Amino acid sequence: MSSNIIPVETTVSNLECGEAFSHLTDREKNYAYFMSKASWAGAKMVFNQLCYEAPPLFMMFQAYFQEKDFHRVKEAAMAAGVSAEDFQRFVAYVAGFYSNFCNYQSFGHNKFIPEIDSKTFKAILDSNPLMAEEHALYKSVIEELWPQVEKEIFSIDSPYSVINFPEEGGVTGYFGRNFKKDDLKNVTDFITQRPGLDVLNTRAFKKADGTYVITVGSVDTN
Repeated sequence: MSSNIIPVETTVSNLECGEAFSHLTDREKNYAYFMSKASWAGAKMVFNQLCYEAPPLFMMFQAYFQEKDFHRVKEAAMAAGVSAEDFQRFVAYVAGFYSNFCNYQSFGHNKFIPEIDSKTFKAILDSNPLMAEEHALYKSVIEELWPQVEKEIFSIDSPYSVINFPEEGGVTGYFGRNFKKDDLKNVTDFITQRPGLDVLNTRAFKKADGTYVITVGSVDTN
């Protein structure tokens, strides 16, 4: 079986935390709850750090499943001519995306692609009943974002096979496309000399004149 797909046999398990949560004090429960909310809110920055197609993919999947009615979207896809097997392959890909917060594996950073072709993938997105609503946000999300990421979703050849420096045949959203290892060393040396900055929570880009822009949250440091 190809390592570039998420097998439909892959299991999705619930994290059973009810028993442990019941033993917490009210203060501890509040802490755990709001920490989980903050973690999910902050986790969205990960999509931007990994590859350029991850944020649009996330938005499309959030829009597709926004009504949280799995049976409705499945029935709509099958009514549009999509087989049950292909829909399950689509779901496996979506689950793999959320599991890795990207369309690259968390371990090894190798690309995985849908086990269906582009036409079938788009047919599933278009089959969502929300697409028939002329002014629905869903319709505008799909129509705007799909053309931007279709190539990246299905391309498995270099440089779309692994997250790495472009000079080494990979792609990354963490740095600019013109970033090289020497640039990373320069930025790391700069950051480590300044208290309060950490290379793990910054993004860096190299301008045409060779200078750098380092982004920390919403603050740019030139």
